[in-house]
Amino acid sequence: MLRRFPEILVLCLLATAGALVFVKNDEPTRPPAVEQATATTPRFGPKPDPDDPHTWQTSDQVPGELAPPAQPGQRAVLSRTQRFTYDPVPGVNITGWDARTPRGPLRYYVTRVKWKTPGLAVDVAHGGRSRKVQPVPDMLAPIPGVVAGTNGDFYDISDTGAPLGIGRDRSGLLLNALDSGWNNAISQNSAGKWHVGTLPMVAEIVGHPEINVTNYNSARVKVDGTGIYDYRFGRAAGWGWTDEQTRNVRWIRVVDNKVVATGTTLPYRTGIEGTLIVARGMVPSRNLAALTVGSTVRVKRRLDGDVQMALTGNALLLKKRQLLATDDSEMHPRTAVGVDRDTKEIIILVVDGRQSFSRGYTMVELGNLMRRLGAEDALNLDGGGSTTLAAMQDDKLTVINTPSDGFLRSVPNGLVVTYNP
Repeated sequence: MLRRFPEILVLCLLATAGALVFVKNDEPTRPPAVEQATATTPRFGPKPDPDDPHTWQTSDQVPGELAPPAQPGQRAVLSRTQRFTYDPVPGVNITGWDARTPRGPLRYYVTRVKWKTPGLAVDVAHGGRSRKVQPVPDMLAPIPGVVAGTNGDFYDISDTGAPLGIGRDRSGLLLNALDSGWNNAISQNSAGKWHVGTLPMVAEIVGHPEINVTNYNSARVKVDGTGIYDYRFGRAAGWGWTDEQTRNVRWIRVVDNKVVATGTTLPYRTGIEGTLIVARGMVPSRNLAALTVGSTVRVKRRLDGDVQMALTGNALLLKKRQLLATDDSEMHPRTAVGVDRDTKEIIILVVDGRQSFSRGYTMVELGNLMRRLGAEDALNLDGGGSTTLAAMQDDKLTVINTPSDGFLRSVPNGLVVTYNP
């Protein structure tokens, strides 16, 4: 089981952290200075199952405050006020809103990207290694033509730092993937068509069908699975790969398609030379043990189908405008992305939460808002203290929302909008 992020630490940070420093702006049509985060008192929620994405609310696993039941006939929004709107580049609009709802105040931000605009692209942002974490603005700043971006996939916040699902950028770099489970993704193919749905990895050790490859550069190897790791993961994570399981674990190291070393104690904090194959479980370990030093091993891994970029979240919110979200209880800061094929827009929604001026959204509320914004298909990305929107404003990359931790959390990947005409 992935280790639980210490809640006491989170609450202390919420209560003591100072306000973020932002660029001041006196123009009423641009984002005003954000307000200092204030702590709420989270109540309770279920502990997530690492093999069931739908049980996750946020990577930090802080239990969300429970929303009061919605009464029949109540309007979802009593009133709303536009705080700002601006177009940082052609084809991109960013708008901030304040809303009053029966459950409390809300603040959210909508970024619309007309993907047919020449020079515009939506891609996966990262630091070059699966487990490298950094604040969203630091991740976005080096990217040529950066316009805006958010946090991305859920991740192993208290251990390896690696994402839980799939990440592939437009350069062709597959950073991390798995065969099934954490596979709800937004992706685009080479013809420019967007897809929101299940996206599996296809991987194998050639000539050894008995070895079931389940993970590539993942935060953890599945129970009774086999994971492939290389330098793109970053430093070796040791028993973090197996949730501290030490029995029935085996590894081999492959260099130039030859096994050069084997062992049962997982390497830790060392660079990964060649390819490291890690088996977890009695049968996978026995199968891997058959590959002795000198054996020829060739590994193949790819995403299923024609995929140019892909990023996973934990759950589909909408599919063909049908609401798939069912949880209308826990309120959290949220990040979501959707596709409006009528207007040819990618819609990125960021909702502040855990603060006095914005309570956060439940999953049902998030799906309903994405539908009202025009999305046909939509995906929930990581939320909680990870929720961050940064965008160019007056030629500076500025954090637009108010992250609930009171500071910028470090995350492993994100969505980035670029403009290179």
